[in-house]
Amino acid sequence: MYNHQLDAFIRAADLGSFGKAAEAMFISSPALIQQINLLEGRCGFKLFTRTNHGVKLTPAGKSLYEDAKTIIRLSEDAVSKASRLAEQGETTVRIETSLLYKCRLLPEIWARISEEHPELKIEILPMAEYQNRGTTFSSLGVDFDLFEAIYGSKGWKGNCQFLKLSEVPICCAVSKTHRLAKSAKLSIQDLNGEYLVMPIEGVSAELDCFRAEITEKFPTVQIIDSSYYGVDTFTMCEVNPYVLITQPVYADIHTNLITIPLETDYTMPYGLVYANEPTPATNSFIKAASDLKLKM
Repeated sequence: MYNHQLDAFIRAADLGSFGKAAEAMFISSPALIQQINLLEGRCGFKLFTRTNHGVKLTPAGKSLYEDAKTIIRLSEDAVSKASRLAEQGETTVRIETSLLYKCRLLPEIWARISEEHPELKIEILPMAEYQNRGTTFSSLGVDFDLFEAIYGSKGWKGNCQFLKLSEVPICCAVSKTHRLAKSAKLSIQDLNGEYLVMPIEGVSAELDCFRAEITEKFPTVQIIDSSYYGVDTFTMCEVNPYVLITQPVYADIHTNLITIPLETDYTMPYGLVYANEPTPATNSFIKAASDLKLKM
């Protein structure tokens, strides 16, 4: 990770002698001096004042000496951390969860595959309540291995891999005071003239088609784009006469909203989102999960 000429430099500085440093490192004095000369050449300045009685650090050498020890320590820590992650990647699946990305099917999946795969372990990690897509996918495969979610079939493509476990219908959620709140189910016609809160275009192919149909049939519908569904989104729909386009799996999140089935053929894929380059443990977990038949 770091240039090992620093080892020779530090040892010579500690012992005050090239000869003693060479002896301590079990190399010849000319070999050690060559490493020091190369390091000074790279730095562009002298590191040692050389005398017949030994060597002494120059002011620049003293500065590098302190920083070099930090560089070596950080390098060793980095390798150690990476080594631990590599070992964990063989056996541990890191699952991230949040308000939006709850573990709904994963407990059942784990219960059913853990006996057949005793070598696998899971670690549950909290996801920040708000993350943009770039942050989520740049962390996927680095800070965590997978999460459970409705898949953005358009905007997420290429950023991750996906194991579909089920299809979930589109439905609507409204405040308890909304005119539609007492409806047992809704048709698309019932949305005429309403303010619809839904994800921005380009995330879901299914929702983009739904949006196109709504705007074509009902020009009076007003669509409010939401880049992310979070607590603020649900609160906005609680205090305003808006219709939140959502899915039944989120009904337990926005408990102050009433979730109503929508008569439409549009559905969205739901399952496990994981890294493009999964760890061996994640591969084993996904393969085992794909063999199960689960119900949403």
